[in-house]
Amino acid sequence: MGVGAPLYLPTYGTPLWFDPRLLAQDEDEWHDIEYRMPTEPVEVIGLVRDLNDIPPVLAPYVRIVGWIVERAPEPPLPQVPVLIVPKLPTMLPPEATVILDANAGAAYIEPDATTLARYQSLLLRTATHTRYHLESEHLPISTWDGRRIAVGGTVPDWDATTRAVQTGADLVWLRSDAPPESVPAIAHALGGKPVWLHDPHAPTCDDEHWQRLLRLSAELNLTLFVDTSEALAEARDSLEVAREALREQHVPIGAIEVGLTLPADAPLSLDETALPHAVCWRVAQFTQPIAETLWEQHTLAREWGVRRAMHILDAEPETLALALGYEPHALFVPADYLHGAKTHLALLSASECRNWLLLRLRGWENSDLRHQPQEWITARE
Repeated sequence: MGVGAPLYLPTYGTPLWFDPRLLAQDEDEWHDIEYRMPTEPVEVIGLVRDLNDIPPVLAPYVRIVGWIVERAPEPPLPQVPVLIVPKLPTMLPPEATVILDANAGAAYIEPDATTLARYQSLLLRTATHTRYHLESEHLPISTWDGRRIAVGGTVPDWDATTRAVQTGADLVWLRSDAPPESVPAIAHALGGKPVWLHDPHAPTCDDEHWQRLLRLSAELNLTLFVDTSEALAEARDSLEVAREALREQHVPIGAIEVGLTLPADAPLSLDETALPHAVCWRVAQFTQPIAETLWEQHTLAREWGVRRAMHILDAEPETLALALGYEPHALFVPADYLHGAKTHLALLSASECRNWLLLRLRGWENSDLRHQPQEWITARE
């Protein structure tokens, strides 16, 4: 149930679901547009002849709850109901209420009071189950002691982002120096979830590459990660040059934050004048020297107020407890381990894991300490 939003009608200006802030020419205009945007979320049912024709960027105040289309969509399919009809209506009343019942193969435009009441009653009966499904699979989980942590999926290529999101990834990590073949398809599959893009070759790229990244960020929630502090400064300078060039072309551009990624055993150096948006450590295996180095690096990043994230290679209780002991903002696992990671993290306490990590650093090979995370999970299942 939502407001009907036809995409096939000729309209003046930007469609409702396209974020108008993307066309802002400076920060003042951005904030002025943001001030005039709705403060309550708008649920929308989109009407479009073909899903390939729709704008991929949704405004933060718009949530698509269904589609009515003339042509059957191709995979990857959206995560909301889709109804296929022979012909769309030629026009709709302004802000028309639409009820979409894809299971029954029916849609009601401006339904009468009886129909509206019937479907509202149905929504109330299923609301509890729906909330449980969303919280357990597709929203950031809370640890046993109530700490929120985003669990991301590491994928090998753009095509694999769809499966990671469907599995429940809160964000996606991808190493690539090329854009996806179909940006709209990836944008719809992600549904606004962030992509952390590791591009080790970015500092050596030309202006066209940086302009392409900025245009890509108008459709995707994108954060760029580079390998060195020097590359971090170069990336920011290159993005600013590209932004000025695109402003003269009057095309939609997004905003890209730049982060730093490095192996767990690499030294971390932070410059107060050019702090990264986030630091993401890649942990191939936890050893005592690695764990001690990570403790020092996380302490430094915490002092500077930099967001912290970590890659691990499995979802074993011991591995998760070690990572959680550093209290990162985000934790990445291979996409196949997402469900297990979320399940186990919800049964671990961040404060307990932090204290347990300190004990492990003093007695790394203690077998009782190594099995403690599994005992916590077993007792709480």
